[in-house]
Amino acid sequence: MEDLRLRGFNTSSTTSTPPLHTLRHARRTTLNRVFMAVYTCAILAHLYHHAHKLIESTTLASFFITLSLFISDIILAIIWVMQQCFRVAIVYRSEFPENLEKVMKKSDFPALDVFICTADPYKEPPIRLVSTALSVMAYDYPTEKISVYVSDDGGSQLTLFACMEAAKFASHWLPFCRKTNIIDRSPEAYFASKHSWSSDAEKIKIMYERMKVRVENVLELGKVSEEYITDESERRALSKWTDEFTHQDHSTIIKVLLESSKNKDITDHLMPNLIYLSREKSKTSSHHFKAGALNVLLRVSAAMTNAPIILTMDCDTYSNDPQTPLRALCYLSNPQLQSKLGYVQFPQMFHGINKNDTYGSEYKRAFQTNPMGMDGLLGPNYMGTGCYFNRRVFFGGPSTFISPEITEISPYNIVANKPIQSQQILDLAHKVAGCSYENNTKWGFELSEPWFFLYVFLFLGAYGSDLLEFIVEGGTVQRWWNDQRMWTIRVLSSYLFAFLEYFLKCLGISTYGFSLTNKVVDDEQSKRYDQGVFDFGVPSPMFVPITVAAIINLVSFFMGLMQVLKGSNSEELFLQMSMAGFVVVNCMPIYEAVVLRRDKGRMPVKITTISTCLVLTLYVLASQVLFI
Repeated sequence: MEDLRLRGFNTSSTTSTPPLHTLRHARRTTLNRVFMAVYTCAILAHLYHHAHKLIESTTLASFFITLSLFISDIILAIIWVMQQCFRVAIVYRSEFPENLEKVMKKSDFPALDVFICTADPYKEPPIRLVSTALSVMAYDYPTEKISVYVSDDGGSQLTLFACMEAAKFASHWLPFCRKTNIIDRSPEAYFASKHSWSSDAEKIKIMYERMKVRVENVLELGKVSEEYITDESERRALSKWTDEFTHQDHSTIIKVLLESSKNKDITDHLMPNLIYLSREKSKTSSHHFKAGALNVLLRVSAAMTNAPIILTMDCDTYSNDPQTPLRALCYLSNPQLQSKLGYVQFPQMFHGINKNDTYGSEYKRAFQTNPMGMDGLLGPNYMGTGCYFNRRVFFGGPSTFISPEITEISPYNIVANKPIQSQQILDLAHKVAGCSYENNTKWGFELSEPWFFLYVFLFLGAYGSDLLEFIVEGGTVQRWWNDQRMWTIRVLSSYLFAFLEYFLKCLGISTYGFSLTNKVVDDEQSKRYDQGVFDFGVPSPMFVPITVAAIINLVSFFMGLMQVLKGSNSEELFLQMSMAGFVVVNCMPIYEAVVLRRDKGRMPVKITTISTCLVLTLYVLASQVLFI
């Protein structure tokens, strides 16, 4: 996590001595604002022209065509306007963690609760969860003030076993990180990178590989066999997985794997708290989603440690900077911001992306360019991972504080000096993790025509400014091309289905609900990705809309080309053919997957057949409308 973004006010520290953070505005802000004014005028002129042509329509067919174009342009105009809030006040921030110890003692650093969420050991490999947990346990921060909570929404003993292995390995990994002062404190990332080799590093790598083999063997076996259980405490914890225990129906499981007041590493240093949690599930409960897991984590952590700062992380991410909490503290400890600051958000950085980012997986706009613009206004949105919260924001501000049903989980409650494994603490943690706790509570020419040049300006202006923004933030032209192509694909696939699911939920109709992304790939998939080849191997209904759109635009382009060759007015067809051609170029991977490819990543025949039938149906219906 790097390149910090702040949720709060864009106020730099001017009274702190020495300064903890600074802010500067991007030089291109003025240019962006001038361009927005010019482009807005062009949009208004374009819509006026559409409205005028709509009034002058003489046939029903031309009326419907012009109306559809008018509505499409209005939608695109709205999307463009909404995007401009990211460019009116772009800011860059810098923080100085080295100055923290000059203004506060380490003993005064606030405690930190880390939430790591996982749900399926087969789609989210446990060894990645282990590396994620170890990367935050090894922070350059007082270890006795760090508490790591692993939320296992899948309720799997395989995940608990991985956490047990992480606890054992941490007693060697944390001292190694302190001694060598490495930056990548995720073992998976460290051993995969080029680093200076030593005998200590070799020993630690051997230990890590052995742990990885044990975790993967258990995963392949599907259960924790006796040979992997080392003491009676582990046996008691794992014995809770009985024949009656299911993913959808089980009681709460809380296991303290490391306790900072007792457990020490091999160099006699205190270690962070490490707690495994699987919230209660019931077939009659509807709270089977990530937000529910975070609510339970919030309450359980309040009962056990109640740290004023909370870090949320996905299980397949890791912290790539050991000073991350210190950077966040540069803002969270600022008295000028404390009463106004909700959270400090770090962008998610993606690794393993091929050279040209074929699938637009970098999400540069969502995680880098857009947050800088939002930071200049009121702050970026919460991205689900890599975010440091003030605990009290979950309960409202001082004047709107929502009192929890149990005073012990109030954000202002000071946890008693009792071990987190005391029966009183564990009983309360189990109570607030129950699936029924939230009930009844507050939780939960159309070339010679002058108008043609307006079209050209609108098209080139939108794409040109977007390309410039992308390049300025360190992107490349090829990555930008893939990114904008993936935006088009997502609009017709995941965004469309997400809208339909939301609409059905509003009507009270049951939907599929939260589904995990499969993070396990085979060698062939990996090879295709490295080569920049799209993978459509799964017969998902999400591929139908994009395939239909690809076929329609390809047919439209060639029909227009045939009319030009027959002597039709090329000026009238130029704009339509340009737009269809632009879509065709973007859809080249789809055409290849439908016709040319024979590997496992090709478009499934079922999807191609359904899409072709839909295109023919639409053609027949359109012909009837035009005939009328």
